[in-house]
Amino acid sequence: MFDIILRYLYGFAKIHLRGIHINRFVNLCKARDIKLWNLEQKEDEIFFFTASKDIARLEEPARKTGSDVEVLRVYGIREFIRKNKKRIPFVAGFILFAVLIYIQSLFIWEISVSGESDYTSDEILQHINEYYVQTGTPKSKVDCAELEKNLRKDFEDIAWISCALTGTKLSVEITETLNVFTDTSMKEPCNIIASQDCTITEIVTASGTPVVKAGDDVKKGDILISGAVYLYDDNNEVLDTNYVSAEGTVYGICVYHYKDTVPLSCYSKEYTGNEKSYYSFGAFQYSLTPYVPKCSFEEYDLFSDTSRLHIGKNFYLPFQIEAYTIKEYRLKKETVSMEAAAASVKEKLSRYIGNLQEKGVQIIENNVKITNSGDECLAEGDITVRQLIGIPHELQIISEEQTLE
Repeated sequence: MFDIILRYLYGFAKIHLRGIHINRFVNLCKARDIKLWNLEQKEDEIFFFTASKDIARLEEPARKTGSDVEVLRVYGIREFIRKNKKRIPFVAGFILFAVLIYIQSLFIWEISVSGESDYTSDEILQHINEYYVQTGTPKSKVDCAELEKNLRKDFEDIAWISCALTGTKLSVEITETLNVFTDTSMKEPCNIIASQDCTITEIVTASGTPVVKAGDDVKKGDILISGAVYLYDDNNEVLDTNYVSAEGTVYGICVYHYKDTVPLSCYSKEYTGNEKSYYSFGAFQYSLTPYVPKCSFEEYDLFSDTSRLHIGKNFYLPFQIEAYTIKEYRLKKETVSMEAAAASVKEKLSRYIGNLQEKGVQIIENNVKITNSGDECLAEGDITVRQLIGIPHELQIISEEQTLE
């Protein structure tokens, strides 16, 4: 392999030789240390390869043996460059482009959040950008498992968070209420803990050691199934401990407090149709806005839409275009009847319960009451449900040395 690489670096050629003294020609080349390889003889002609630097040296042995030498083809980097001189700028540009793409692939240029309900994606994105990961962060500095752990602490109302790096995109998927379709498995040793306060109604353990039983009251964060599996000897003493990824299904009865109000009078925005637009161009951490129109609107909203350049689905690049639209509006006072307000809060409550049921949550009792006050319609009360409450949590393994300390 090394010899082949050297031959392409220094160059070599395929030679066609005709003559009646071929054996003598080969011997003369050998005596002059001219290397020939892959010899193929056919009667009074021979095909072989030799180094480019030895092509001129073949003339003397050929003259002495009365042979004709013909160079069929020259190989090597020099010959390639000579033949493709006009294409060198294109090749160099392509190589430079490939190098730049590779360098950009080492960084995160897009962060997306999905699955949010009570929280907004902008709220979670802003939190991630402020405390953990920003666009332009090297992928080698991002620990998805650590990010998941930190976000679970920061957003206690979220039941499940999963972070994944694909291409140059960091995807954050959240689940605010567990359902039968939520994949909460972990490959590393872990415990199953309670996602919220509840009373256990059913626990089925696939792996690990169950810590609670049906009827137990638990708090959010309590261990339900331990990833520590103990091996006992004949005297019922712990002989050894294995750590596994705890798996199981745990159901509990939980109580949600629900509150919603609909005011009887409010102001709404009525857009006039007058608007102005402008664009901003961004590269890496910099942006350029060539023109911003003057705005004489007294009341207006500013909308933005960002399009980031990407190759395929998950390979984003540090170049983007932001389109801004300024829309004028006027405030319009609206008044609704008590019956319409009551119908609105009932519809919202029904939609809330429907969303829970779609996630496999069983409604046991609905104690939400709808009341009317002077200027609003209020829906408030508790909803008792039966649902999945077990989620995995990293298991801290304590070594024997740490225990002794």
